[in-house]
Amino acid sequence: MADHVPHSICFVIPNFVTFSTGGAEIQVHYLSQAFLERGWRVEVVCAGVGHEKEIVESPFYNRQITYHYYQKKKIRSLEFFSVLKSLKKTSSRYYYQRTDFALTAATLWFCKFKKQKMIYALASDSDAQRGKYLTLFKEYSYSSQYKKNIRKLDFLLLDKMIECAKRNSDYVICQSKQQVIDFKKNFNKTGEIISNSFVGEAKTEVQKENVVLWVGNNNPVKRPWLFVQLAAMFAHIPDWRFVMIGSACELIQEFDIPDNLDVVGALSYDETNQWFLKSKVCVNTSIKEGLPNTFILSWWCKTLVMSLEVNPDGIFNNHKNGYCFDNDLKDLSIALNKVMDRSLDTESAIKNGEEHLKQHFNLDKNINKLLKIIS
Repeated sequence: MADHVPHSICFVIPNFVTFSTGGAEIQVHYLSQAFLERGWRVEVVCAGVGHEKEIVESPFYNRQITYHYYQKKKIRSLEFFSVLKSLKKTSSRYYYQRTDFALTAATLWFCKFKKQKMIYALASDSDAQRGKYLTLFKEYSYSSQYKKNIRKLDFLLLDKMIECAKRNSDYVICQSKQQVIDFKKNFNKTGEIISNSFVGEAKTEVQKENVVLWVGNNNPVKRPWLFVQLAAMFAHIPDWRFVMIGSACELIQEFDIPDNLDVVGALSYDETNQWFLKSKVCVNTSIKEGLPNTFILSWWCKTLVMSLEVNPDGIFNNHKNGYCFDNDLKDLSIALNKVMDRSLDTESAIKNGEEHLKQHFNLDKNINKLLKIIS
């Protein structure tokens, strides 16, 4: 193995932007490019086995980055060993891990053994809680008791491994004050707040359409079925349509899809951005998140944000840059109806969102803060 370079960083994440374009992947992509521009050597460890051709052809593929791929396992705790095998091929000074799983524990073990520094970055509010995967276990159904018992044991082991890693990481990066409070309470570790970043490329002005957009991955915490219910409430309105994008479309196959809902499925990052540009409203139905990338893209694209429950640090109350409905789908539907009949003034919320984006999501500022923390 090569000597560890002082200005070197390895990002450890289950999926990377070269084959998956969720919010966590986009954020790590921004960071990787920023570190490269500052002269750092960058590595990425991700579950890329089986995606090699797709990765090389991706517009996000960067030959300056050294990639290491591991194999996903059906028994997720066993990924510890496949991740560790990939980490042994790396030679970075800092290891930035986001989106926890067995790779969180593998990264900690590797860093302690090699005397390198681990940065654990929360991707969601649930990352600050204990028993995260046993809680998630309750959301799934199983075809047999045997499979159910195996998965329960798997998730129990995962929680133990991950929680140990969180308590012993060298640095913890949070997205909100509430995450700092919860992480300190549950893991006795103080995190530092660094918000998500955004790099807005030149965009062509697109004519807004009567579209209500929903974007998300196939994590049950996203609750895409609630968007299906919302669309059904407006089936009688002919000149508005609802559009669902992302791998979460897999989670609604058993639901009756109303005629006014287009279930598009997974799209590329650029294609998804085009939907944000032409949609008038973006709805979020998640139970918990950090600060969703869909909020950031909506503010950039002048799209009104309507969140059913997620309201990190009271962002909508404090900055008036969207609306939150305290998990009341009926209240959301009433407000959405007012948007449709133009009895609700949305211009100020949209302008406040644009301003909030400019002030709080600057990549250079965030990189400088991260460098100050780890120095």
